[in-house]
Amino acid sequence: MTDSRHAEPVSARKTRRADILEAAATLFAASGVRTSLKDIADACGILPGSMYYHFESKEALIVQLVRRYRADLDCIALQARETVNTPDSRPLQDRVIELGREIASCANRHPAALLMTLFEPPTGASEELQQLVERTPAAIHLAMLDVLRADQGHGALRPGIDLTMLADRLCESMIRHAVTVADFHLGPEASPLPDLRCRILLDGLAVEAPDKAALDRSDALRSVNAAVAHWHPCEADSERATQLLVMARTEFARRGYEVATLREIAAASGFGSGSVYRLFSSKAKMLDAIMGSFERQRKAAWDSVMHSSSTALEKLDALAWLHIMLSEKFGDEIRIQFGFVRESPLNTRRIAEPSRLRDIERLLAEGAGAGEIRLHQLPLNMYARCVYEALWTPEPVLRSAGAEQAHALSRDTMLSGALIRS
Repeated sequence: MTDSRHAEPVSARKTRRADILEAAATLFAASGVRTSLKDIADACGILPGSMYYHFESKEALIVQLVRRYRADLDCIALQARETVNTPDSRPLQDRVIELGREIASCANRHPAALLMTLFEPPTGASEELQQLVERTPAAIHLAMLDVLRADQGHGALRPGIDLTMLADRLCESMIRHAVTVADFHLGPEASPLPDLRCRILLDGLAVEAPDKAALDRSDALRSVNAAVAHWHPCEADSERATQLLVMARTEFARRGYEVATLREIAAASGFGSGSVYRLFSSKAKMLDAIMGSFERQRKAAWDSVMHSSSTALEKLDALAWLHIMLSEKFGDEIRIQFGFVRESPLNTRRIAEPSRLRDIERLLAEGAGAGEIRLHQLPLNMYARCVYEALWTPEPVLRSAGAEQAHALSRDTMLSGALIRS
């Protein structure tokens, strides 16, 4: 019998392979990574068994999508680095924004691969996929760094700014633009957002750069530190239940909620299965207890900032510190959340509770009214989305910089702006 892989012309196989990749990209973006090979085969009009002539598994498809996305980013980086030393009379801000737009457009072209690479790889992923997802797209970061370094000696950047951290922050912000577009079902109205994201980091929100010592003394920052001092990983009615929740939290973060079992959690905790079921009737009850505790503590800290006597700018500074502390203290809970995010279609999620976005809108309006915050000519709700995202320090930046340096970077960018004020 003739093997259909050899009977089909090479050019036809390449075309079919490209069609399968496009269908997979569309379905992963629309339905999440739970999309099956059968779903992809149906979309391509082929039998599920025929898929294996082109890709040996769903993971092999994911690997190729991620490689294609990273290759696109690398191409943009190469073009940027080739032209960085070409005489260019434009201000640094314009050159940074131009590269930022290219990065954001690339992420928009590859929503499925973006979904795979923003978060930790799925439980059970091969070493190849794990390494691919965990590897920073270094070329594009270096290209942004080259653009910033090319201005050294021309006086556009404020002295003392860590250019490597600034380049990383700008790149991560642009890459995440595609998530905002999908999360909020945005169309053409999203076109100004990459520029705004860059301007927030380069120009800052403050009309006048705030005094850092005054920020350190603010009532809002004190309220965050007071809340952090009382944070605890899990809360339950008894010591045994708390011990079990702590272990469940670790297993859900490490293995994924769908994969971890009650029996494994019981064994890791040193409990018998019967004891576990007497405390929690299901795995879902454990998850509700863990994430409920996290959300209550996060909300209490957020509300304490909003109710403080501080100015709008001081509150934004404190909220940036709050998000750094959440990443530091509740890493497992955030990984659990990311696990569900990875499984969900991009356009079915929200980056923030509507109430928190409304709080940011109020702070921006209050600060603008008091003359301490400057706003660009965009709808306030769009501006609030970009500012809310700027409050979060991307995990790669936080991991390399540490909490204190990450907060300093937030002040140097989101509040004061990385560029010297004209």
